[in-house]
Amino acid sequence: MNHGLILGKFYPPHKGHLHLVQEAKKHCDVLTVLVCSLEKEIIPGELRFEWMKELLPNQNINVIWVKDENPQFPEDHAHFWQIWKRTIESHSPYPIHSLFTSENYGDPLASVLGCKHIPIDIDRNVIPISATKIRESPLKYWEYIPEPIRPYFVKKIVLTGSESVGKTTLSKKLAEWFQTNWVPEFAREYLEKKPNPMEESDFLPIAKGHLVSEVETTKSSNGLLFLDTDLLTTKVYLERYYGSEIPWLTERALGLKYDGSLFLDIDIPWERDKLRDLGDEREEMKTKFLNAMEEAKRDYFLVKGNYLEREKLAIHYVNQIKEQPINPFSFTIEQILLRKIE
Repeated sequence: MNHGLILGKFYPPHKGHLHLVQEAKKHCDVLTVLVCSLEKEIIPGELRFEWMKELLPNQNINVIWVKDENPQFPEDHAHFWQIWKRTIESHSPYPIHSLFTSENYGDPLASVLGCKHIPIDIDRNVIPISATKIRESPLKYWEYIPEPIRPYFVKKIVLTGSESVGKTTLSKKLAEWFQTNWVPEFAREYLEKKPNPMEESDFLPIAKGHLVSEVETTKSSNGLLFLDTDLLTTKVYLERYYGSEIPWLTERALGLKYDGSLFLDIDIPWERDKLRDLGDEREEMKTKFLNAMEEAKRDYFLVKGNYLEREKLAIHYVNQIKEQPINPFSFTIEQILLRKIE
Protein backbone atom coordinates (compact mmCIF):
# COMPACT_ATOMS: atom_id res chain seq x y z
CA MET A 1 0.00 0.00 0.00
CA ASN A 2 1.36 3.39 -1.03
CA HIS A 3 0.63 5.92 1.71
CA GLY A 4 0.84 9.65 0.99
CA LEU A 5 0.91 12.64 3.34
CA ILE A 6 -0.26 16.24 3.10
CA LEU A 7 0.02 18.63 6.01
CA GLY A 8 -0.97 22.24 6.38
CA LYS A 9 -2.91 24.79 8.34
CA PHE A 10 -5.76 25.06 5.83
CA TYR A 11 -6.26 28.52 7.30
CA PRO A 12 -8.71 28.59 5.59
CA PRO A 13 -9.07 25.70 3.12
CA HIS A 14 -9.17 26.89 -0.49
CA LYS A 15 -9.40 25.41 -3.97
CA GLY A 16 -5.62 25.22 -4.21
CA HIS A 17 -5.68 22.78 -1.28
CA LEU A 18 -8.36 20.72 -3.01
CA HIS A 19 -6.26 20.63 -6.18
CA LEU A 20 -3.29 19.43 -4.13
CA VAL A 21 -5.36 16.60 -2.65
CA GLN A 22 -6.81 15.65 -6.03
CA GLU A 23 -3.37 15.39 -7.60
CA ALA A 24 -1.88 13.57 -4.60
CA LYS A 25 -4.56 10.89 -4.79
CA LYS A 26 -3.31 9.96 -8.26
CA HIS A 27 -0.01 8.82 -6.72
CA CYS A 28 -1.11 6.87 -3.63
CA ASP A 29 -3.63 4.34 -2.38
CA VAL A 30 -4.29 6.03 0.94
CA LEU A 31 -3.77 9.70 1.77
CA THR A 32 -3.45 11.28 5.20
CA VAL A 33 -4.18 14.99 5.59
CA LEU A 34 -2.89 16.58 8.79
CA VAL A 35 -4.71 19.77 9.79
CA CYS A 36 -2.25 21.68 11.97
CA SER A 37 -3.44 24.57 14.12
CA LEU A 38 -2.40 26.91 16.92
CA GLU A 39 -4.63 28.23 19.69
CA LYS A 40 -3.92 31.86 18.77
CA GLU A 41 -5.25 31.58 15.20
CA ILE A 42 -8.46 33.40 14.28
CA ILE A 43 -10.21 30.42 12.69
CA PRO A 44 -10.27 27.63 15.30
CA GLY A 45 -8.44 24.42 14.41
CA GLU A 46 -11.50 22.35 15.25
CA LEU A 47 -13.57 24.25 12.69
CA ARG A 48 -10.91 23.82 9.98
CA PHE A 49 -10.72 20.12 10.83
CA GLU A 50 -14.51 19.80 10.41
CA TRP A 51 -14.35 21.72 7.14
CA MET A 52 -11.66 19.43 5.73
CA LYS A 53 -13.63 16.32 6.69
CA GLU A 54 -16.64 17.76 4.88
CA LEU A 55 -14.58 18.73 1.82
CA LEU A 56 -12.83 15.34 1.61
CA PRO A 57 -15.51 12.66 2.08
CA ASN A 58 -13.33 9.83 0.79
CA GLN A 59 -12.80 6.63 2.77
CA ASN A 60 -9.20 6.49 1.51
CA ILE A 61 -8.42 9.95 2.88
CA ASN A 62 -7.67 10.24 6.59
CA VAL A 63 -8.19 13.76 7.93
CA ILE A 64 -6.46 14.17 11.29
CA TRP A 65 -6.32 17.22 13.55
CA VAL A 66 -2.86 18.09 14.94
CA LYS A 67 -3.03 20.28 18.06
CA ASP A 68 0.70 20.33 18.85
CA GLU A 69 1.95 23.88 19.45
CA ASN A 70 5.08 23.41 17.35
CA PRO A 71 7.51 26.09 16.12
CA GLN A 72 6.48 27.47 12.74
CA PHE A 73 9.87 28.18 11.14
CA PRO A 74 13.29 26.47 11.28
CA GLU A 75 14.83 29.57 12.85
CA ASP A 76 12.32 29.36 15.73
CA HIS A 77 13.93 26.29 17.29
CA ALA A 78 17.24 24.44 17.01
CA HIS A 79 15.41 21.10 16.75
CA PHE A 80 12.64 22.32 14.43
CA TRP A 81 12.77 19.41 11.97
CA GLN A 82 13.02 16.75 14.69
CA ILE A 83 10.02 18.24 16.49
CA TRP A 84 7.93 18.11 13.34
CA LYS A 85 9.13 14.61 12.49
CA ARG A 86 7.93 13.41 15.91
CA THR A 87 4.56 15.12 15.49
CA ILE A 88 3.98 13.82 11.96
CA GLU A 89 4.98 10.24 12.70
CA SER A 90 2.89 10.13 15.88
CA HIS A 91 -0.21 11.30 13.97
CA SER A 92 0.29 9.24 10.81
CA PRO A 93 -1.64 5.95 10.78
CA TYR A 94 0.84 4.27 8.39
CA PRO A 95 4.49 4.60 7.31
CA ILE A 96 4.83 7.53 4.91
CA HIS A 97 5.98 6.80 1.36
CA SER A 98 5.27 10.14 -0.32
CA LEU A 99 4.94 13.75 0.84
CA PHE A 100 2.87 16.11 -1.31
CA THR A 101 3.23 19.89 -0.94
CA SER A 102 2.91 23.16 -2.80
CA GLU A 103 5.60 24.66 -0.57
CA ASN A 104 9.37 25.03 -0.60
CA TYR A 105 9.71 23.16 2.71
CA GLY A 106 8.76 19.93 0.93
CA ASP A 107 12.28 18.77 0.08
CA PRO A 108 13.88 19.22 3.53
CA LEU A 109 10.83 17.77 5.30
CA ALA A 110 10.76 14.71 3.02
CA SER A 111 14.46 14.22 3.72
CA VAL A 112 13.80 14.26 7.48
CA LEU A 113 10.88 11.83 7.10
CA GLY A 114 12.82 9.53 4.78
CA CYS A 115 10.21 9.64 2.04
CA LYS A 116 9.76 10.95 -1.50
CA HIS A 117 8.62 14.56 -2.09
CA ILE A 118 6.20 15.12 -4.96
CA PRO A 119 5.66 18.86 -5.50
CA ILE A 120 2.27 19.99 -6.83
CA ASP A 121 1.83 23.44 -8.39
CA ILE A 122 4.68 25.00 -6.39
CA ASP A 123 4.49 28.23 -8.38
CA ARG A 124 0.68 28.39 -7.98
CA ASN A 125 0.18 28.63 -11.73
CA VAL A 126 -2.80 26.27 -11.81
CA ILE A 127 -4.62 27.72 -8.78
CA PRO A 128 -3.17 31.18 -8.06
CA ILE A 129 -4.27 31.59 -4.44
CA SER A 130 -3.02 31.41 -0.87
CA ALA A 131 -4.79 31.24 2.48
CA THR A 132 -3.14 34.53 3.45
CA LYS A 133 -4.79 36.31 0.51
CA ILE A 134 -8.19 34.95 1.51
CA ARG A 135 -7.76 36.00 5.14
CA GLU A 136 -6.76 39.49 4.05
CA SER A 137 -9.50 39.96 1.44
CA PRO A 138 -12.02 37.11 1.26
CA LEU A 139 -14.44 38.82 -1.12
CA LYS A 140 -11.69 39.68 -3.59
CA TYR A 141 -10.78 35.99 -3.81
CA TRP A 142 -14.31 34.64 -3.38
CA GLU A 143 -14.03 32.23 -6.33
CA TYR A 144 -11.25 30.30 -4.58
CA ILE A 145 -13.22 29.60 -1.39
CA PRO A 146 -14.88 26.16 -1.59
CA GLU A 147 -18.66 26.48 -1.84
CA PRO A 148 -19.55 24.49 1.32
CA ILE A 149 -17.60 26.85 3.61
CA ARG A 150 -18.45 30.15 1.90
CA PRO A 151 -21.27 31.01 4.36
CA TYR A 152 -18.66 31.61 7.08
CA PHE A 153 -17.04 34.31 4.91
CA VAL A 154 -20.19 36.16 3.81
CA LYS A 155 -20.17 39.73 5.11
CA LYS A 156 -23.58 40.50 6.63
CA ILE A 157 -24.86 44.07 6.70
CA VAL A 158 -27.98 44.99 8.67
CA LEU A 159 -30.27 47.86 7.77
CA THR A 160 -31.73 49.25 10.98
CA GLY A 161 -34.16 52.00 11.89
CA SER A 162 -37.77 52.68 12.79
CA GLU A 163 -40.70 52.06 10.47
CA SER A 164 -41.02 53.74 7.08
CA VAL A 165 -37.40 54.83 6.62
CA GLY A 166 -36.79 52.90 3.40
CA LYS A 167 -35.04 49.77 4.70
CA THR A 168 -36.76 47.43 2.26
CA THR A 169 -36.22 49.69 -0.73
CA LEU A 170 -32.53 50.16 0.07
CA SER A 171 -31.98 46.46 0.82
CA LYS A 172 -33.32 45.55 -2.61
CA LYS A 173 -31.21 48.23 -4.31
CA LEU A 174 -28.02 47.11 -2.57
CA ALA A 175 -28.62 43.44 -3.34
CA GLU A 176 -29.16 44.32 -6.98
CA TRP A 177 -26.10 46.58 -7.14
CA PHE A 178 -23.78 44.02 -5.54
CA GLN A 179 -25.44 41.04 -7.27
CA THR A 180 -26.24 39.13 -4.12
CA ASN A 181 -29.09 38.31 -1.73
CA TRP A 182 -31.11 40.24 0.78
CA VAL A 183 -33.33 39.00 3.63
CA PRO A 184 -36.80 40.59 3.79
CA GLU A 185 -38.34 41.53 7.11
CA PHE A 186 -39.86 38.26 8.27
CA ALA A 187 -42.36 40.01 10.58
CA ARG A 188 -44.12 41.63 7.63
CA GLU A 189 -44.45 38.32 5.77
CA TYR A 190 -45.66 36.60 8.95
CA LEU A 191 -48.19 39.24 9.95
CA GLU A 192 -49.62 39.70 6.45
CA LYS A 193 -50.56 35.99 6.46
CA LYS A 194 -52.00 36.12 9.97
CA PRO A 195 -55.82 36.47 10.03
CA ASN A 196 -55.86 38.00 13.52
CA PRO A 197 -54.13 41.10 14.93
CA MET A 198 -50.58 40.81 16.23
CA GLU A 199 -50.19 39.32 19.69
CA GLU A 200 -47.31 39.07 22.13
CA SER A 201 -47.03 35.35 21.38
CA ASP A 202 -46.14 36.17 17.75
CA PHE A 203 -42.76 37.66 18.61
CA LEU A 204 -40.85 34.43 19.25
CA PRO A 205 -41.88 32.72 15.97
CA ILE A 206 -41.13 36.00 14.14
CA ALA A 207 -37.66 36.13 15.68
CA LYS A 208 -36.93 32.49 14.89
CA GLY A 209 -38.29 32.81 11.37
CA HIS A 210 -36.11 35.81 10.66
CA LEU A 211 -33.00 34.05 11.94
CA VAL A 212 -33.75 30.95 9.85
CA SER A 213 -34.12 33.18 6.79
CA GLU A 214 -30.74 34.78 7.51
CA VAL A 215 -28.97 31.44 7.92
CA GLU A 216 -30.53 29.88 4.82
CA THR A 217 -30.03 32.90 2.56
CA THR A 218 -26.38 33.18 3.61
CA LYS A 219 -25.73 29.79 1.97
CA SER A 220 -26.33 31.13 -1.54
CA SER A 221 -25.05 34.69 -1.10
CA ASN A 222 -22.33 36.16 -3.29
CA GLY A 223 -19.97 37.41 -0.58
CA LEU A 224 -22.43 39.93 0.86
CA LEU A 225 -25.84 39.65 2.51
CA PHE A 226 -28.18 42.53 3.30
CA LEU A 227 -30.73 42.16 6.08
CA ASP A 228 -33.88 44.26 6.15
CA THR A 229 -33.85 44.53 9.99
CA ASP A 230 -32.71 41.84 12.43
CA LEU A 231 -33.60 40.52 15.88
CA LEU A 232 -32.65 43.79 17.54
CA THR A 233 -35.61 45.35 15.75
CA THR A 234 -37.90 42.59 17.01
CA LYS A 235 -36.67 43.22 20.55
CA VAL A 236 -37.36 46.97 20.27
CA TYR A 237 -40.93 46.46 19.08
CA LEU A 238 -41.64 43.82 21.73
CA GLU A 239 -40.63 46.33 24.38
CA ARG A 240 -42.61 49.13 22.73
CA TYR A 241 -45.88 47.22 22.36
CA TYR A 242 -45.84 44.89 25.37
CA GLY A 243 -43.08 46.11 27.69
CA SER A 244 -41.86 42.54 27.96
CA GLU A 245 -38.82 40.41 27.19
CA ILE A 246 -38.13 36.98 25.72
CA PRO A 247 -34.76 35.64 26.95
CA TRP A 248 -34.07 33.67 23.74
CA LEU A 249 -34.68 36.81 21.68
CA THR A 250 -32.72 39.13 23.97
CA GLU A 251 -29.66 36.87 23.96
CA ARG A 252 -29.51 36.87 20.16
CA ALA A 253 -30.58 40.47 19.62
CA LEU A 254 -27.70 41.65 21.78
CA GLY A 255 -25.23 38.86 21.06
CA LEU A 256 -25.29 38.33 17.29
CA LYS A 257 -22.53 40.17 15.45
CA TYR A 258 -22.60 41.62 11.95
CA ASP A 259 -19.98 43.05 9.64
CA GLY A 260 -21.75 46.37 9.28
CA SER A 261 -24.88 48.31 10.18
CA LEU A 262 -26.65 50.99 8.18
CA PHE A 263 -28.86 53.15 10.41
CA LEU A 264 -31.55 54.88 8.36
CA ASP A 265 -32.66 58.31 9.57
CA ILE A 266 -36.24 59.59 9.72
CA ASP A 267 -35.73 62.46 7.26
CA ILE A 268 -38.01 61.00 4.58
CA PRO A 269 -41.83 61.13 4.72
CA TRP A 270 -43.62 58.52 6.80
CA GLU A 271 -45.95 56.37 4.68
CA ARG A 272 -48.92 54.61 6.20
CA ASP A 273 -49.80 50.98 5.58
CA LYS A 274 -51.77 48.38 7.52
CA LEU A 275 -48.75 47.31 9.59
CA ARG A 276 -47.51 50.81 10.50
CA ASP A 277 -49.03 52.80 13.34
CA LEU A 278 -46.17 54.78 14.91
CA GLY A 279 -46.08 57.79 12.62
CA ASP A 280 -46.50 60.11 15.61
CA GLU A 281 -43.57 58.51 17.46
CA ARG A 282 -40.79 58.79 14.90
CA GLU A 283 -38.38 60.69 17.13
CA GLU A 284 -39.09 58.47 20.12
CA MET A 285 -38.64 55.29 18.08
CA LYS A 286 -35.43 56.57 16.54
CA THR A 287 -34.11 57.14 20.05
CA LYS A 288 -35.17 53.64 21.10
CA PHE A 289 -33.32 52.13 18.16
CA LEU A 290 -30.19 54.17 18.83
CA ASN A 291 -30.28 53.06 22.48
CA ALA A 292 -30.67 49.44 21.37
CA MET A 293 -27.67 49.79 19.05
CA GLU A 294 -25.63 51.11 21.97
CA GLU A 295 -26.83 48.29 24.23
CA ALA A 296 -25.77 45.74 21.60
CA LYS A 297 -22.41 47.55 21.24
CA ARG A 298 -22.91 48.00 17.51
CA ASP A 299 -21.21 50.66 15.46
CA TYR A 300 -23.29 52.01 12.60
CA PHE A 301 -23.14 54.23 9.53
CA LEU A 302 -25.87 56.88 9.41
CA VAL A 303 -27.79 57.04 6.13
CA LYS A 304 -29.88 60.12 5.43
CA GLY A 305 -31.11 62.32 2.61
CA ASN A 306 -33.39 61.47 -0.30
CA TYR A 307 -33.54 57.98 -1.73
CA LEU A 308 -30.79 58.55 -4.31
CA GLU A 309 -28.49 60.12 -1.69
CA ARG A 310 -29.12 57.19 0.66
CA GLU A 311 -28.27 54.70 -2.04
CA LYS A 312 -24.98 56.45 -2.86
CA LEU A 313 -23.98 56.68 0.81
CA ALA A 314 -24.82 53.01 1.40
CA ILE A 315 -22.89 51.80 -1.66
CA HIS A 316 -19.84 53.79 -0.56
CA TYR A 317 -20.04 52.23 2.91
CA VAL A 318 -20.51 48.69 1.59
CA ASN A 319 -17.54 49.05 -0.74
CA GLN A 320 -15.41 49.73 2.33
CA ILE A 321 -16.80 46.63 4.05
CA LYS A 322 -15.97 44.56 0.95
CA GLU A 323 -12.27 45.35 1.32
CA GLN A 324 -12.03 44.26 4.94
CA PRO A 325 -10.23 41.05 6.04
CA ILE A 326 -12.00 38.10 7.63
CA ASN A 327 -13.86 39.01 10.78
CA PRO A 328 -12.74 36.99 13.82
CA PHE A 329 -16.22 36.75 15.32
CA SER A 330 -17.54 34.93 12.24
CA PHE A 331 -15.73 31.77 13.32
CA THR A 332 -16.38 31.74 17.06
CA ILE A 333 -18.36 28.93 18.65
CA GLU A 334 -20.55 31.54 20.35
CA GLN A 335 -21.72 33.07 17.06
CA ILE A 336 -22.23 29.66 15.47
CA LEU A 337 -24.40 28.53 18.38
CA LEU A 338 -26.40 31.77 18.47
CA ARG A 339 -27.44 31.16 14.86
CA LYS A 340 -28.69 27.64 15.55
CA ILE A 341 -32.44 27.26 15.98
CA GLU A 342 -33.39 24.77 18.69
